[in-house]
Amino acid sequence: MRKRTVNGLPGSVAAILLLLIIAAPVHAYVGPGAGFGIVTSFLVFLNAVLASLLSVLIWPLVMTIRLIRRSRLPNKPSAGRVVILGLDGLSPALVREMIAEGDLPEFRKLSKEGTMRNLETTCPGISPVAWSSFMTGVNPGRHGIFDFLTPDRNRYIALLSSVVTGTVDRQVRLGPFTFRKKSAFARLLRRSKPFWSHLGRYGIRSTVLRVPITYPPEPLDGHLLSGMCVPDLRGTQGSYTVLSSVEPSESTGGLWRPFSTQDDGVWRGSIPGPGSEEEAPAIELELRHTGTKWILELQRRKLTLRPGVLSEWTQMTFRLGRTRVRGIARFCLVRSGNDPILYATAINVDPFSPVVPISYPVHYSRYLAGMHGPFATLGLAEETWALNNSVLSEECFLDQAWSIFDERRRMFFDALDRTGTGLVVCVFDTSDRIQHMFWSGGSGEGSVIRNMYRRMDELLGETVRKLGKRDRLIVMSDHGFTSFSTCMDFNRWLVDEGYLVLEDGVEGSDTSFHGVDWSRSRAYFMGLTGLFLNLRGRESEGIVEPGEEASALREEITGRLLALMTEDGSKVVRSAVRSEEVYSGPYRNTGPDMVIGTSEGFRAGWGCVTGGIGDRVLYPNEMHWNGDHCHDGSLVPGILVTSWKHGTEKPSIMDIAPTALGILGLETPGYMDGQALDGEDSR
Repeated sequence: MRKRTVNGLPGSVAAILLLLIIAAPVHAYVGPGAGFGIVTSFLVFLNAVLASLLSVLIWPLVMTIRLIRRSRLPNKPSAGRVVILGLDGLSPALVREMIAEGDLPEFRKLSKEGTMRNLETTCPGISPVAWSSFMTGVNPGRHGIFDFLTPDRNRYIALLSSVVTGTVDRQVRLGPFTFRKKSAFARLLRRSKPFWSHLGRYGIRSTVLRVPITYPPEPLDGHLLSGMCVPDLRGTQGSYTVLSSVEPSESTGGLWRPFSTQDDGVWRGSIPGPGSEEEAPAIELELRHTGTKWILELQRRKLTLRPGVLSEWTQMTFRLGRTRVRGIARFCLVRSGNDPILYATAINVDPFSPVVPISYPVHYSRYLAGMHGPFATLGLAEETWALNNSVLSEECFLDQAWSIFDERRRMFFDALDRTGTGLVVCVFDTSDRIQHMFWSGGSGEGSVIRNMYRRMDELLGETVRKLGKRDRLIVMSDHGFTSFSTCMDFNRWLVDEGYLVLEDGVEGSDTSFHGVDWSRSRAYFMGLTGLFLNLRGRESEGIVEPGEEASALREEITGRLLALMTEDGSKVVRSAVRSEEVYSGPYRNTGPDMVIGTSEGFRAGWGCVTGGIGDRVLYPNEMHWNGDHCHDGSLVPGILVTSWKHGTEKPSIMDIAPTALGILGLETPGYMDGQALDGEDSR
């Protein structure tokens, strides 16, 4: 029997009691170095509790309004609940291969009872782009997300495409007194509405867990926990800390702090927090070896560490004047002995005491932490750079990835138990992270990749067993995967071909196009797939005239890119698509002028993504990150498996939103590009 839902009175009472027991006060904070701030405080928490109490009192009225709204549904729902299981990056080719070998029994069973298809991804097949189209049902020209990064056309620097953060001065009045206060903000840049916002208009509740590009969380009728782009406590997209006696040669994605002893057998170091050292003093820690145990002590907490094994989540409190900022992290003794190395994860926002809005309503993250314990809140929580830099071993990285998976699994099943009708969506990105880091190991018997697919199959089976007769299940991935063995420095190619010109005496650039002569440059590359023209009237120093000149330039660049071959005759670029060929809508012109789709094995180099210019066009990818999907979209389709039969032969990721709406009795909004899947359950 399914548990009582939190949609009704019993769940609300339980949530309030839980909040009163577990919640800790939160304090206002503005981090100048981080660029984001706490938007919750003790008063906000108190307001949340009062609001919950009020919701109990007005519950009969709310339910009456909900019934009235549901009576206005355009069509009769064909199911009571839609469950969407997102498995980021799952490859349909590999699923079919393993099914043919007698593996993946749950996928095999569901595909026979329902329908399995390749799912057309976006152009390009990059997670923030694809998941934005999933939730809105529109192409990137209507939601405005074209890559992880977008160019600032005035300064020629890379910005995060999905969210903007900052601080503003505002006046605050307290009785007769007026004073100025810095107020931090975070604004979601994704346009268009998620399809679950339409469900709320008809009294249909949703639970949405870790869908990318939902930070900061938007209000909805239900519960939401944000996914990709939630920052860490330092305001970055994830920066770990490594403590050692010698600074590592490579620290991209992390921070190094010295670890030293005074011959007393105690190693001392510190973990930096948000802002500068003057604003937020680092947390001091000590590591000592006592007999057979390694003991880590910080802020009166003692952790017993086992070499090579991640600790449990540990809360840390940073002080900024009279305020306190709380985060959580895990530790790993990477190397023991007389010269130990200690690793600390990025400082995640504490879900008990969130310093930025990570859920809607604000107390939802506290509820989850109270029910299931502390959990990773960082948008990209698996420390891929720590593995790239050989700070973490493969075993420790996998331990981290699967522990995050287990946290997500518990939340997902909690949502299935407590959301009896409406919509439940959960995205698992373990499949994406593991394929990025272990693709070159192959998918043979006993491989990390094959074992991961089996774990996803087990998750599917557990999910199916929790469904009722009136539930409809959609299993999907946003894209597939292929190999990444060779880097292509598109900016170096543009320099060599004369489209991007460096100042006299400049040989290259580490980032942000330092040393580029924009008065003579006609094109540049930024992000993972975007080529931009230096257009007059759009870029601050643009020289290419819009219209015929720009069109001719794109044609010329396309021809040269498609002709680019390696010494062994391999084609580097598979497609170079004009934006107007794949995008439509009010935000089309904010995207790239051309989308470059590389062939299997090739991808944009690490430096050119942020405006770097190296010394080679093609060079080996020596990172542990050896699988990817930033290629021509036809090489990396996603997968779609539904629990019912449908006749759509070539579904698109934009079709999921109208399909879910149709099942629950709503018509497809006119602005959506996607269409409901053919079949009785999506009419």
